[in-house]
Amino acid sequence: MNYEIMKQSERELQTEFLKFCDHVRSTWEYVYKALKTQHISQKELEEVYRLEDMSNHFEAQIQDDCIWSISKNEPLANHLRYIISVINSCKDLERMADYAVSAMRFFVNNKMPNDIRLLIVETMHDALIALVKVNNSLRTKPAIDTYKTCQTVYAHFRKQYDAMLDDLSTILKKSTIEQIESLFRGAIIIIKHVERLMDHMMNIAENFMFIKQPDLFFSKQSKQINK
Repeated sequence: MNYEIMKQSERELQTEFLKFCDHVRSTWEYVYKALKTQHISQKELEEVYRLEDMSNHFEAQIQDDCIWSISKNEPLANHLRYIISVINSCKDLERMADYAVSAMRFFVNNKMPNDIRLLIVETMHDALIALVKVNNSLRTKPAIDTYKTCQTVYAHFRKQYDAMLDDLSTILKKSTIEQIESLFRGAIIIIKHVERLMDHMMNIAENFMFIKQPDLFFSKQSKQINK
């Protein structure tokens, strides 16, 4: 009986977590579409603030549900690992939502050369394609398949990201000092935020791998130490 209750609790947590994933993706889609139109105002920024506030509520509610499940169901190891994975992944999702606010705020408050803006927008689009693929995999496939999907889209994104940096370097060689100063006042941070979306996406995939392979993080840490 307790097993059935725990599985039901797991399914409910999964439903709420996937809603959170969809919300963060939708937030970035809103930012992407706003930047693409080039007509960004305080109104759009306020909407992103509202969406980010919803992310805070998602995170708080899911964490509360996790605490309730632990206190009520006395979970066994695998279910407890699932709860831990959800909690850790919610932190990644919330950080991704914070990046969306930072990106929109920068573009509202600063002028950006059109060629550089287009590079950033295209990179956001590449990141969104990757997020959609991983979200779909989380919804329909086992953790190991999602992890492999994440590795594939991450590697593909890295190639596109490196190509974007090459294009950015070419643009900077032809830019004025004022344009370069403008870039380094904030746009370079936004570019890094988009890259970090992929890192958080990989974190989420690894978090759910932890359920069946709890030694994953130890082996990963060992590889990093031995580099």
